[in-house]
Amino acid sequence: MIYKNVDPKESNDKFIKAGLAAEKQMAFYLKRAFSDKEDIFVLNDIRLERDGEVAQIDHLIIHSYGFIIVESKSVSSKVSVNKHAEWKRVYNNKESGMRSPIQQAKIQASFLTAYLEAKGNTLFKKSIIDKVIANPKYEYYKFDVLVAISDTGIIERDNINLPEVLKADAVPDQILELISNGKKDMLKSLVNPFAISEGYRFRSDTIKKIADFLIGTHKPIRQQHKEASTIQEKPLVYKKKIETPLNIDKKVYICTKCKSKNLEVAYGRNYYFKCLDCANNIPIKHTCNTPNCKPKTRKSKLQFFKVCEACSIDELFWENKP
Repeated sequence: MIYKNVDPKESNDKFIKAGLAAEKQMAFYLKRAFSDKEDIFVLNDIRLERDGEVAQIDHLIIHSYGFIIVESKSVSSKVSVNKHAEWKRVYNNKESGMRSPIQQAKIQASFLTAYLEAKGNTLFKKSIIDKVIANPKYEYYKFDVLVAISDTGIIERDNINLPEVLKADAVPDQILELISNGKKDMLKSLVNPFAISEGYRFRSDTIKKIADFLIGTHKPIRQQHKEASTIQEKPLVYKKKIETPLNIDKKVYICTKCKSKNLEVAYGRNYYFKCLDCANNIPIKHTCNTPNCKPKTRKSKLQFFKVCEACSIDELFWENKP
């Protein structure tokens, strides 16, 4: 399930805007893949502080066997990684070095481990066996990292294996594989309960407690952003966001001919409403956040969703009767 969305914010700086767009794109794919998964919690845009240190986590997935951190990177052209794990990117036909996002994500994972050990160690219950045999800690659970590159970007890997680096649309499948690996490790620990390095499983209510704790201690940036060039941009503006439950329509749909509400969605060349009283056909015209957006309709069994990738929207607008 999507337990926290990306915080709404704006900037006039083109690089910050590109980074925010990459985060929204990844959040869209995570929502599409995991919004109906009750045992997988997705927290977007989490910022934690401890002892003067800060961790800004783009996307955090909490599952039964541990945590997955996804670092989003805006790449409009190309990034390459050589055999020494050195990264560089191409922008306006110019190459420049860049910090390894894999190392960034690993540092965040280390921070999160220490943060939970210090502040959230009472969130999960321990059975008598746990206490006697191993006294499990957060560090015994899996902490995986992934790097999501923009869909339009190109990744050059210099003949080295980089399973952590993927295009954004491929990340959800990799997350499912990592969770499956966590289950396998946990089953190994059942065979050999003394092999604490093999993995543990969170109890049923623990994932939600950890997610609630992290959201409760989230420290969003509200001060003015300063570029390294000392050029000061406008401050990040946080807008109040009103969440609408997925099963509540924002709009009332009626027949344009007989004013009946007895409609169903049908498909010809495109999706449209069919009036079940007068047989009139009504086109479905979605609106979105900006005039240039062109939302589409997505069908899932009897449910129909308005989808706009640019705005990270995938929301239910109609459900046909069985």
